[in-house]
Amino acid sequence: MIRLLTLLVLFLPFYFFGQKNLYLSFNDQKIKSIQRKIKKTFESKQEIAEYLNKIRYKAIKKGYVLASIDTLYYSNDTAYVRFYLGEVFKRIEIKVNKNDQNIVRGTPRINERFLSKLPFKPREVKDVLLRLNEYLNENGYPFSKVYLKIDTLKEHVSYAQLHIEKGPFITLKEIHIRGESKVREKYIFNALSIKEGDPYNESILSNISSKIDQIQFVKEIKPHEILFTPEGADLYLYLESVPVSLINGIVGLQPNPITEKTTVTGDVRLKLLNIVKRGEELKINWKSLQPKTQELNLGFNFPFLFNTPFGIDTEFDLYKQDSTFLTTNLQLGIRYFLTGGSYLKAFYTAENSNLLSGANNSLSNNFSTVSSNRYGLGIVHNNLDYLPNPSKGLTIDMDASVGNRKSRPIQSDSTTNATVFKAEFHIAYYVPITPRNVLKLANTTQSYYAPRIYENELFRFGGLKHQRGFNEEVLFATTTSTFTLEYRFLVDKNSHAFAFFDQSFYENNAKDYTQDQPFGFGAGFSFGTNLGIFSISYALGKQFNNDIQLRDGKVHFGYIAYF
Repeated sequence: MIRLLTLLVLFLPFYFFGQKNLYLSFNDQKIKSIQRKIKKTFESKQEIAEYLNKIRYKAIKKGYVLASIDTLYYSNDTAYVRFYLGEVFKRIEIKVNKNDQNIVRGTPRINERFLSKLPFKPREVKDVLLRLNEYLNENGYPFSKVYLKIDTLKEHVSYAQLHIEKGPFITLKEIHIRGESKVREKYIFNALSIKEGDPYNESILSNISSKIDQIQFVKEIKPHEILFTPEGADLYLYLESVPVSLINGIVGLQPNPITEKTTVTGDVRLKLLNIVKRGEELKINWKSLQPKTQELNLGFNFPFLFNTPFGIDTEFDLYKQDSTFLTTNLQLGIRYFLTGGSYLKAFYTAENSNLLSGANNSLSNNFSTVSSNRYGLGIVHNNLDYLPNPSKGLTIDMDASVGNRKSRPIQSDSTTNATVFKAEFHIAYYVPITPRNVLKLANTTQSYYAPRIYENELFRFGGLKHQRGFNEEVLFATTTSTFTLEYRFLVDKNSHAFAFFDQSFYENNAKDYTQDQPFGFGAGFSFGTNLGIFSISYALGKQFNNDIQLRDGKVHFGYIAYF
């Protein structure tokens, strides 16, 4: 031990003497207007050179465009620097040739007056040149060059001439689709906002992959390619069809508190997508979630009608609650497609609810024959990375409508008119924590307003799709909002295990005012096979002051087959 200490004492001084510092000295203290705190000591000449270049770039950004390191020499352990700061230029006046004026005026947020009084900040000048070049790239000139030539430097002002070399004008001569794609070319062209003969547009072409990702029934085999020829540009797309039509069956087991027996509920959904290769969609959904209660939902939409960004959107819903009432809802809409898998929607809704013979025997007298006509707007956005089992992305579906309602309450001969408002909002955000761990954050909100609301107008929620831990559609509300926090572990491409917590807030103004904050939690597993995707989950729920009971747990089975 003594020998070891002796060796350390002998060699440590040599180590410290080897760490020789270098010092830096400037000839002009004006440098402090650029760098307030001057670093004095350095460990190497390379570190000094990097530090001086950093100061020079900082000076240029502040308008000292002539800043330079004139001399740098070393004497012993000190570096002596002659740093030329020069004159600060506060403004640059850029002249534009007459032939280039249309380009300048066509570029967003740029014109000749703007260029004549531009602050002399290299970053802003660079941004202007980039925007001009982007405008050319988006209007048929992919080989353009935009640059400045300084004419004179005078009295804090730099005078420059704008030079634009457009290069050859390029159009999309031909678009080739390679691969086993069962989609009509016109649909692909409309979805990507391209067609043969269009001027070359770098912005549109660079977003082709992201746009294809939003088409559910097509995937990109490999990135697109562009071949430039003397006649123009040929675009090659490599696509393959993806089976996304589905049949979805859900079976739920729920206890009946009256008979103390377990009942089976059913929910079957069929979605046919791109059957005639035009991107059309047909939806059929039948549900029987309560005894003697049935629901039928039909939907059809056809995109890019007559090769325009417009499409048709129709829906029909029928709901029969035992022998109390029958409600039908017909919606006719027009879609306007945006980029990236999104669209706007304008629609008309005709809703009718007729009382049946059982309404007179109901314990409640707050039922009414209702007929309403509403007009509304909506927006849908979807950029999920993989529809059957997403790991990242966002979906938004929202709409609102307003209109007139005619109602005739039970045991009344008079009809009343009222203005009604209805809105629905759904959002789901998938956040990848790690490649296999995903967090799903979601919210579903529904609200209905009228001077008086009847029980056959209420929202029905609860169950597998909306507030788990409860029987299907046993909760009734005039306004409801459900928040979901769900953790997913991705087992493979089509399988995941999950644990969730659903929290709802709702109120019911139909008869006596009621409100509650029910919640549910549980876990489940969704696994993919060659036949489809099966799912099973177990959930517990709590509402009002009721205790959580394991015997009231809900077990749900689900099945989705894509074809």
